[in-house]
Amino acid sequence: DKYVTDDGSGRLYEGKSILKQSFFLNAMVDDFKWPQVWTTDLAVDTKLPWDVLGTFEFLYGKDLNAIYLRNADLVAPVGDLPDGRPFYGGGILNPFVVVNGDTIPHAGGGAYIIDNTSEGYNFNFTVQLRKNFDFGLNTSLAYTFSEAKNNMKSTEIAFELWQQTPVQGNPNKPELSFSEFGHRHRIVGGANYSHRWSNSLATHLGLFLEIAEGNRFAGAGGNRYSFTYSGDVNGDGSPSNNDLIYIPSDQSEINLADILDKDGNVVTTAAAQWTALNAFIEQDDYLKEHRGEIAERFGAVNPWYSNLDLRIMQDIGVPVRGNLQISLDILNVANLLNSNWGVRKVATVAATSPLKLVEFNDAGAPVFNFTGPAETYIDDLGPFSRWQIQLGLRYYF
Repeated sequence: DKYVTDDGSGRLYEGKSILKQSFFLNAMVDDFKWPQVWTTDLAVDTKLPWDVLGTFEFLYGKDLNAIYLRNADLVAPVGDLPDGRPFYGGGILNPFVVVNGDTIPHAGGGAYIIDNTSEGYNFNFTVQLRKNFDFGLNTSLAYTFSEAKNNMKSTEIAFELWQQTPVQGNPNKPELSFSEFGHRHRIVGGANYSHRWSNSLATHLGLFLEIAEGNRFAGAGGNRYSFTYSGDVNGDGSPSNNDLIYIPSDQSEINLADILDKDGNVVTTAAAQWTALNAFIEQDDYLKEHRGEIAERFGAVNPWYSNLDLRIMQDIGVPVRGNLQISLDILNVANLLNSNWGVRKVATVAATSPLKLVEFNDAGAPVFNFTGPAETYIDDLGPFSRWQIQLGLRYYF
């Protein structure tokens, strides 16, 4: 009835062989609660001078029972890294885990305990002004500031959530930090003009303007990003790049090794790498402002962008009951006028993971190569940076 580990062909548990395989366990704490969020929404509409209608709204959400998880397989730290975070010795995982008082053997794929936290919150403040003119013009302009913080990133599978959530220290106690979604600053404006030529003919023109910090959600991420190491720096066994980088104040705070070719010849010296790394830090506002600190999860934001859309609609009366409407939509019309306008900037993968772990020196400190580019951002060549035209035909009655 003892737990016995054999020579590698399998495990013995209560006299029964358990073959080694890659799998993971999911479990919930006994008092787990389904997610709950408290939401408060306060809004005021008021008429201002010059017949301007003003809207002021504050939206606040507080996590009551948000989800976070921990890996019961994670061993105790064996020491600390020079930047103060715990080091787990290479991620040697426990062959047995305790879940709600029961000891369970498994093959080291991870045992993820789903639990609750109430630390997360979000708030959103909006000011909007609207005015309608007698000659057929309607206008609006709004500014929104938002902030959202939680304990883990977004994904679907437990082991991916634990492995892919960037952390500053203990991966089983993820810090409260920024959500990767949502604009921090956003300005939107609109103008619509209608003119009726006759009982059967009417023309409508519309413009929509958006100026915001970050980017729109595109299915694979949001407008925020993290600076992480390439490699398992904290030794927790996670293969993902989930260890947030320490941003050195000067050269004495990072160990760099020469980059060698396959024959052992020096390609880039450590000194040259520091020069490039220091320049990379200086060109990035977030890195420059946080020297001497471990980067925050999703602490950096993509640059500001602007977008202008145009809509033209023509109503045509028809002999039978109803109307025919022809519409022309030009999305990102500024990019149609000039290929340099309306192009968004995004951080590259190479820039957000600029330091590659090479080894640990005799003192137990990590040694890196700088593999990042000269600049953080490149042009986003996706659909949001391109002009698009859509022609529509509608019959309504």
